[in-house]
Amino acid sequence: MKATIKDVAREAKVSIATVSNVINGKDIVKKETREKVTRVIEKLNYVPDQAARTMIRKKTNTIGMVVPSLSNEFWGSLAGNIQRQLLNFGYTLLILTTESDPKVEQISLNTLKERNVDGVIIASLGLGSKADKRYVEALLEWGIPLVSFHPYEKKLTTVWGDYMASSMEVVDHLISLGHTKIAYIGSYLSGIERELGYRNSLMLNRIPVDERLMISGQEEKFEFFSQYGYDCAKKLCKDNVEFTAIFCSNDLIAIGAIKAFEDMGMHVPTDKAVVGFDDINMASLYRPALTTVRQPITEMASSAVTILIEQIEKPDTDHFAKTVTFPMKLIIRESSGAQI
Repeated sequence: MKATIKDVAREAKVSIATVSNVINGKDIVKKETREKVTRVIEKLNYVPDQAARTMIRKKTNTIGMVVPSLSNEFWGSLAGNIQRQLLNFGYTLLILTTESDPKVEQISLNTLKERNVDGVIIASLGLGSKADKRYVEALLEWGIPLVSFHPYEKKLTTVWGDYMASSMEVVDHLISLGHTKIAYIGSYLSGIERELGYRNSLMLNRIPVDERLMISGQEEKFEFFSQYGYDCAKKLCKDNVEFTAIFCSNDLIAIGAIKAFEDMGMHVPTDKAVVGFDDINMASLYRPALTTVRQPITEMASSAVTILIEQIEKPDTDHFAKTVTFPMKLIIRESSGAQI
């Protein structure tokens, strides 16, 4: 028969309130008493009723996270970092994926509300329309603390990277190696900032932007990235528009592009230089090793968690929306053709 809190109190010869205080980590219980209650809990294999604790405390100690997909290592790594850091604060993480479908994203956010999560981290890029922004506004009105990894609207605190500046650095790097015909493969899930960085670098270096060398991917709902990169690279080559280098908006797209060039009898970086973005684990192991941009995932996750927990645990404090921007780092490897 399952032990109850009454059984623990009786065995430890303390009140039910004392047992409750020990379970909830209250520091008002003497060390000797806390240790005695803990021993009894272990002896009786008592497991607190989470539903009952939630009703009493009106907290679930659960954070919801909405991501576009876990098939891209970047999102999985981000979620893993957030989960580890939440555990330090006594919270667990509930992850929902949306495949970047705004309708699924809305259902996911509504599900998190119904689950009575204490806060939400939005890391999906599906919320682009005015209707979707109103939905985020509704979550804020319901009083659910929110932190985002994309700037949906001004009332939402955002943690993200300086993607435009780092993308400019990527293109500047290729130009420094002598490339002037540089293609670009973007993605709906990468946002517009990387494309803007690509355009800005070309213009500042007085190189005309050739729209024939650009595949933005902004109309795609979701891409299986490696295959998407493979198909786009082949398309660029079949269009017979000259280019010697290509900037891909994430590493999986870049890896797909490299495979396409190899299948067409070209060598990277001799025939085509390739640069990615994100610095996933595979980037350094792939051959040729991928030049890419490293995002400080651990630091970004820590910032998001700290901000969200502060909103949750200090509800009476004014929490003004802010944007926390992290610098990225260009990691130069073999695929861009630079001397390492």
